[in-house]
Amino acid sequence: MLGRLLALPLVLGALVVAGCGGEETTGLEGADTTNGRELFLAGADGKQPCGSCHVLADAGAAGTVGPNLDTALGFSCAQGFEEDTIYEVVLRQIDLARGNMPSDLVTGQDAVDVAAYVASVAGKDIEGCDPSGDRGGTGTGAAETTQAGG
Repeated sequence: MLGRLLALPLVLGALVVAGCGGEETTGLEGADTTNGRELFLAGADGKQPCGSCHVLADAGAAGTVGPNLDTALGFSCAQGFEEDTIYEVVLRQIDLARGNMPSDLVTGQDAVDVAAYVASVAGKDIEGCDPSGDRGGTGTGAAETTQAGG
């Protein structure tokens, strides 16, 4: 028991050093999608913008290196995945950058804002997807729950 108590400050310290919990963020509800769009198009702190690699129609981005976000996320949207689920997926992808995607392109609140922006617009031209409203589709999102409940 004493060993666990002694280890707790070390674990908390490691999380702070790793960047977990060190910077307060708002989450989806408090995200600034206008800032997210600007960062998607212009980048942050002199880093390359997301739009230089990814396609996202709403931003007019036509990158050719990374996944087409309208296609990748739009079909999930059309299947009923809710905006908060898509937001979490995008935020995790930003955090877990792999392959050609550089790490730390955006961090903290900027990452929240970019993820919220992408989740709010990705796939809006895909049939059955309405990022800003009724999701429709046949997935496990709120739209299906609403249909089943009444």
